[in-house]
Amino acid sequence: MEANSLYGRPWTDVARFSSFEEADKKRKQLSEDKDTQVKVKKTDSGFTVKVRSAVVEQDIEQKTSKAKRQK
Repeated sequence: MEANSLYGRPWTDVARFSSFEEADKKRKQLSEDKDTQVKVKKTDSGFTVKVRSAVVEQDIEQKTSKAKRQK
């Protein structure tokens, strides 16, 4: 079974809100782009909207597979 290629990729904070409804509205707006992943994270101070790219660069995959072949 192959691991998810996005596992371990960093999330970037976009905005912080005091209510889930506001954060969800921003999440829906940002999720219109199919090349990004969006989530709402509950924190002590409210809700944070986070995004990351869903596109996997081929260079990263080729470098890791080349390193695996050398071992």
